[in-house]
Amino acid sequence: MTLTLFFMALIIFTAVMFLKNEETLYTYEDVTLSIDKPTFITLGDAQEKTDGNVTTNTYPLTFLSLSIGSLAIIEETLPNGDVLLFDKAKNTSWMPFTFSLNRGSLEDAAIQRWNEDPMLQREEEIYGTDATRNPYGVIRSADTETLQGNVYVSRDLPLGNGERVQELRHEIYDFPVEEGEMTKSLWLPPKHQSESWMLISTEDLFDSPETESEWFEFANDNRRAQFNWLTADGPRQKMELTNDLRTELAYTIPEQPDSVYPEWFEKTSSRFFESMEQYLNE
Repeated sequence: MTLTLFFMALIIFTAVMFLKNEETLYTYEDVTLSIDKPTFITLGDAQEKTDGNVTTNTYPLTFLSLSIGSLAIIEETLPNGDVLLFDKAKNTSWMPFTFSLNRGSLEDAAIQRWNEDPMLQREEEIYGTDATRNPYGVIRSADTETLQGNVYVSRDLPLGNGERVQELRHEIYDFPVEEGEMTKSLWLPPKHQSESWMLISTEDLFDSPETESEWFEFANDNRRAQFNWLTADGPRQKMELTNDLRTELAYTIPEQPDSVYPEWFEKTSSRFFESMEQYLNE
């Protein structure tokens, strides 16, 4: 009996981890986002909500009819017409699971990486070390330019003063591109969430390759000048250190985020800086 139960559990585990199917979640111009997930995890029908220029589609995730979390795809259209697309997966269960969010149609795309150089890990007295890196980089395809952000896996952290922040567990910043498809694969532990984003434009994001290089090199050396962890509620930024040692990797959304985007936009007229400033002001 014990051996039978063991093999049944092994079969279920194998099915959950290795038998997968892919479903399309979002399409805009030549940008297509799909999820590749274990077959035994069911993606339910989306619950759509529109609030002004923001549309949210939330998909329930179930395993053998039991709720294990949700996946939200949030589209925010900026005043200049660019689109910020956020994805947020929540694992509310005690079972870890894996999945990947894939972007296709990249056979002829050109990719400019922003995060290949090691980040300058300067220990700041107030904020400690910011563990995040520059976004993945800019993808230039036939109809769009997309700045692809990294994936941030975190857990909810209640502090002693009642404030709730996100504790960064790890950042995924290297996405393989094979046969025209980029895969953002991750393993989501119990009671954790993952967040990622992309900025999509039908216009050039930068006025020149030199401006783009100058910016990501500047951001690499000036950690609080670049907002790396974007969410639909605003950018997460490394919070100040406290006596609670857990704040060493705690990130929060500042009420009034300071940025250098306006001065860079005034200097270069690059659409990226305009879009980022509009995002911060929304």
